[in-house]
Amino acid sequence: MLYKDQAAGFDERAAIPAEAVESMAAAVAEIAGLRQGEMLLEIGPGTGMLSLPLLRRPIRYIGFDRSPAMLAVFREKVEKAQLRAELLVADGNGRWPAEDGSVAAIFSARALHHVDVDHAATETIRVLGPEGGWLILGMVRRPNGSVKPTLRRQMRKLLEEEGYSGRNHHTHTEALFSALEAIGGERAEPHVVAHWMERYTPLDSITAWEGKEGLAGHYIPQEVKERVLGRLRAWAEERHGNLKAPLEQKEFFELDAIHMRAA
Repeated sequence: MLYKDQAAGFDERAAIPAEAVESMAAAVAEIAGLRQGEMLLEIGPGTGMLSLPLLRRPIRYIGFDRSPAMLAVFREKVEKAQLRAELLVADGNGRWPAEDGSVAAIFSARALHHVDVDHAATETIRVLGPEGGWLILGMVRRPNGSVKPTLRRQMRKLLEEEGYSGRNHHTHTEALFSALEAIGGERAEPHVVAHWMERYTPLDSITAWEGKEGLAGHYIPQEVKERVLGRLRAWAEERHGNLKAPLEQKEFFELDAIHMRAA
């Protein structure tokens, strides 16, 4: 999915507090032990919402994404901040745009679950340097009973009833890390780097999904999408009543990391 329809408003819809983004960048640099001049490869940076604090560090940076529209927004930010970054349009399910053994750390947030597990493992090993390196994955998490995850689970359940199974970040991460552990990777404990409170309405999620090209990472027929979201709206109204009533929920940013030893 190329997210042409989402690029302009993505930062507003998926906003993360600036303090949380700074904490995330500091934690990524600390976990990876990034030294001056070393290369960080980011998979699926999108509009660069999480990336600018990384670019301010004395490292080299390559970010690649399938969406030209999202990267165009990122490029504008880089130019405005007078920073340097190599931003490339590329598909994570193809060859990653980095030379063999050239990367000290790989970072991805909310994107790598779109890449085949075996391919992601192979490319991780290929691009990491001869001294080894880190794969670090970031994700915004919320308590299971809060409004966003509750609605997402129900949306995926309804989608599965239509014959479509959604991609899941946690399941993909577990499969990828297990594959890398099998060839010598050493997993670190998950690390929460920031937390904050957010006010959110059930209608926010439904409206956001209505504005997307597909659902849960799939292109699906419009009539299927409308049926799923119609059923979801009815379910949410029964559960929450007023869909426009704001609900407060806790959000936190978590990093999962695995270290690959020197070859």
